Formats: sequence, structure tokens, C-alpha cells
Amino acid sequence: MTDESDARRRDSRRRYQEAVLELTTDADVVDGRFEAAARTITETAAEIVETTRVGIWLFDEDGERIRCVDRYDRRTGAHSDGAELAAATYPAYFEALRTRRTISAGDARADPRTRELTANYLEPEAIDSLLDATLRSAGEVIGVVCHEQVGRTREWTDAERRFAGDVADVVHRALRNHRSAERRRELAFRRSLLEAQQEAMPDGVLVVGEDGSLRSWNARFRELWDVSAEELEPPRGDAVLERISRQLADPTAFRRRVERLTEQPSATSREEIALEDGRVFELYSTPVRDDDGRQYGRLWLVRDVTERKARQEELELKKRAIDEAPIGITLCDATQSDNPLVYANDQFERITGYSREEILGRNCRFLQGERTEAEPVDELRTAIDAERSTTVELRNYRTDGSEFWNRVTVAPVVDERGTVTNYVGFQQDVTERKEATRQLRVLHRVLRHNLANQMSIIRGTAEQLAERSGGETAGAAETIVEEADQLLGLTDKHRSIVRLLSERPTPEPIGLEPLCRRPCRSVRIDYPDADVSLADDLDATVVAIPALETAIHELLANGVAHGDRESPSVELRVERRPETVRLRIADDGPGLPEEERRIITGDGAVEPLYHGLGMGLWLVHWIVSLSRGTIDIEESSPDGTTILIELPRADD
Repeated sequence: MTDESDARRRDSRRRYQEAVLELTTDADVVDGRFEAAARTITETAAEIVETTRVGIWLFDEDGERIRCVDRYDRRTGAHSDGAELAAATYPAYFEALRTRRTISAGDARADPRTRELTANYLEPEAIDSLLDATLRSAGEVIGVVCHEQVGRTREWTDAERRFAGDVADVVHRALRNHRSAERRRELAFRRSLLEAQQEAMPDGVLVVGEDGSLRSWNARFRELWDVSAEELEPPRGDAVLERISRQLADPTAFRRRVERLTEQPSATSREEIALEDGRVFELYSTPVRDDDGRQYGRLWLVRDVTERKARQEELELKKRAIDEAPIGITLCDATQSDNPLVYANDQFERITGYSREEILGRNCRFLQGERTEAEPVDELRTAIDAERSTTVELRNYRTDGSEFWNRVTVAPVVDERGTVTNYVGFQQDVTERKEATRQLRVLHRVLRHNLANQMSIIRGTAEQLAERSGGETAGAAETIVEEADQLLGLTDKHRSIVRLLSERPTPEPIGLEPLCRRPCRSVRIDYPDADVSLADDLDATVVAIPALETAIHELLANGVAHGDRESPSVELRVERRPETVRLRIADDGPGLPEEERRIITGDGAVEPLYHGLGMGLWLVHWIVSLSRGTIDIEESSPDGTTILIELPRADD
């Protein structure tokens, strides 16, 4: 009988050992797939020990509660989980778990270590006997494998208790492998996330280890420095440093910086370096440390700031140009109440006599005074309310109380959404011009009145003389009449020029058809023998001053009045272009003299002793110039002259 019992015990130990070995090498246990491993362990333990149920319970982080993660019932083949037991409810049981490797309770309802489980766990589950083996990590209990016998009590053998402990060790191993696998997955995820972040960064990234080896980089780094992935493979740190140095304008200074950071591993640096090809890089370097402050290497970030530097230099140049501009420039904040000034350049200070401290934060109306006219002020206010630009001239006052005439232009400044954020103002002291214009008007009125009266007297006298005499005397009198008429005509043109220069009308959209048809009709009436033709397509609108009609009439009349044919001809044609409209006036006369060519194109002036068409052509020049157009002579030969006027085209 003894031999048979020994044989059974040996067979049981062998079966236990084989089961533990099989569980230890199970793929789910080894690879850390804990959920699958737990199911395999509970099923195997229940079959080997031939008990009703086997469950795996794990402590929470505080050690005050255990939760069942898997429980296998051998009778039904079913798995369950989720049951929980609290230390506060079962203190004796939790104390036994913390202090013992195993709890072998043949009569679980009577055993002092487990009997407090009777009412809420043992009786509801019909459990008579328990065999618990604890899981431990670094000496601390982290869980328990619970073998439960239902329907009868049983005394657990030493071999079964050892097997339960071995199973608990297998569970611990599966749990440890699971957590290691989770850490590896987390590490892999973080690494892939880091790589994705590196690749997504607009900067070049390089990580150098403590030993100088290259640990990590992104494609932008390779692009900036024109190095291949093979050249960056470890241990190529020195080779890459040499490759980078060869591209720098001052490689020696760069090497000194690298050496200084090597000597001071905890230092952080940020600086700009110039490359031989003209690019500028911003270089940032900082040590790489873990949470405990241990240093693993150095991070380098490289950013191409060439365009940014160029923009900064451009902005600085523009700022200097604005600061030093010969006209006053101001900027007000349209987002604040009353549009306070936030910038004023030096010339504005010189014009007004106010310092920046006295200017900034105030509305520009502080320059107004008792003799400032209301009309230009109202126009400025209306333009600002309508968010449009405008130009006015108004009387302003300097800080010492003296008056000056200020030509003010304001224009809205919008952001990327089209919202007006500021208004820019341009101020010019036009006091001298205003005074000169005023004096010119006075002189012009005096001369026009006196000259017209005196020339009328001379002309009338010459006409009477021509009627009462004959021969050479009559001829001389007729010459006087002709010259008087021409002089009176020049006076009218002079009056038109003075009015244009003093008023300087603003160009506006004007339809070309009436401006072309009326002068053609008028010239046909004045010169019935002339052939004045007009192209049919006149459907065009230009931006010009209303006096453009006078310029067209002047050129048409000149074309036929000074022709050398019995029936002179002149043609007016309109050509539409994408952004401009061109007027082409061609005659078949003898051509313009060089002096008149220079006058009409603005390259010459009307000489006092020059007798010809100068005043009329000068009037044409100013009309086109004030219309912001151009005038040119395409042809001028004995066979005729073609004059081109190009004007801005108004939006359709």
C-alpha cells in the first residue's frame, strides 16, 4: 500500500512539474499576452489539482482591494471576472495574504483566516475549501491565485500547496512580461511619435549622444545641409561636422562654438551662422536629460532664416525710409476710439514743431485752429467713415501758433481679413506753393483784365485803320489784327493753364465717346475743308480730368490748322488695352518742329521768344499729366504726325 501511495505521489509531482513547465513556456505567458495567459493558467491549474474553480485576483495600486481578473469553473468550462473584495471588510483575510505565501483552508468557513468571507463570498459561491497562493514583487504582495473546492471540504497536500505557489509564480511572470510588453509598446509608440514629430518640424533636427555619435535626425536636417542618410549613420559625427564646416562662411568660429558646448555640456546656445552660399541659419542647441537630470546627449535645431532676415532688413530699410522721408508720415489706430496716432516720423515733427511725446495718443485734429476751414475737415471725416482714401489741403497750426498749409492724404490699411486696422497719413507743407499760387492768380487776373482791354483797343483801332486806308497801311493793319487775335488766344490758354495748376482737379471716370465726338464736330465746323474722321468704337471709360476734351480739341485743331494741303486730314482712333486706353491722333501735315515735340512730351518749356504752338501744346501736356496719363509722338515727318495719349482705364 505504501509503495502504491508513493507512486501516486511521484506521479502527481511529475504532473505538477510538467504542468508548471508547460505554463512557463506558454507563448502567451512569454509574450506577455496576459488575458490569454490567465485563461490558460486557470484552466490548467483546475484540471491538474482537480478542483472546482481557480481564479486570479490582483491588488489595486493602494493594496486595499483585490479584483478578480479571471476565474475558471471546471464544471461549466466558463470564465468570469470582475468580483472585488475590500481589505476594510475582510481585514483578517488581507492580513493573511500579506504575511503568508499560501493559505491552505480545508474548512474555509471555520478557518480564522478565511471565515469572515463566509457570508458574502463562501456561502453564496458554495465554497467549502480554499487554497490561495500569493503573487509577490519585490517582497510586496500584488495578487493571489485562489483554488476553490465546492460541495465538500478537502485537505490540501504539500504537493498541491507547492504547485499553487509555482502557479502563482507563473502568473507573476506572465504579468511581468505583460507589463514589459506594454512598456515596449509604449516606448515604440513614443519613438514613432518622436520620429513623426521630428519629420513634421520645419526645423532641421539632430540628436548627438554623449560619445559624439549621431542618434537621431530628420529629413529637413539632411535637406538643409545636403547630406545623405548614409553619411549620418553612426559613428559619423566627426565626418558630418566636417561636411557642415565646409559650407560655412566662418568654419573656425563654428568649431569653437561646438568645442565650447562640449566643454560645458549643460549650456544652451542660440545664434545665427552665415553660409558661403549666402543663406543664414539659426542654430539652437540644448542638452537632452531624463527626469532625474541625467544627460544623454545634445539636441541641435537648425532653421533657415534667410528669408526672414531679408524681410527684417527690408522692413528696417522701409522704416528708415519712412522715418527719414521728406514728407510727414503718421499712422493712427483705427481699432481704438477717436483714431489715436501711434506713429509719427521725424519730418512730421519738423513740420508741426511737436515732439513725439506730444503727438502720440492724440487725434490729428490737434493741428486745427480757428481759421481751419470746415470743408476739408468734413471731407477727411467722411473719407475715414467710408474707409476710403482722400487728399485735402487745409490750414493747420504749429506748436508755436504759426499757420501753415498742409496737404494731407489719408488711406486705410487693412489686415488679411480686409478689416481696416489703421490709417496712414501723409503731410506736406505746401505753404509756399499756396502763396505762390495765390500771387499767380492775382497777377493773372490783373494781366488778363488789362491785357484783354488794351488788346481790344489795339485790335479795334487796327480794324478801323484797315477800313479807311489801303495798300501797305491796310496790310499792316490786318497783320496787327491777326497778331492781336493770336495773342488773345494765347491769353485764354494761359488762363486755362493757371486754373489747372492752381486747382489741380482730381481724375475721375469719364466716358470717351462724348469727349471725342464734340471736339471732332467743332473742328469740322471751324475747318469745313478738312477731313476729320473718328473711329466708330468709342465704348471706353478712362480716368482723367474733365479738361481732357480741351486737349483733344487742341490736337485735332492743330492737325488741320497747320497742314500744308488744300484738304488736310486728321484721324482720331481709340484703342482699348487691358489696363489703359490709347488715343491715337494722326494728321497729314508737315510734322512738328523739335521745339514743339519737346513741349508736348514734357521734355521742354515754352520759351518767351518762341513763336509757335507752344502754349497750346503745353496746355495739352498739363491736362494729360494731371490725368495721370502719358503722351508721346509716334511719328513726325513731312508726311504727318501721330500723337499717342495713354490714359488709365476705369473698371468696367
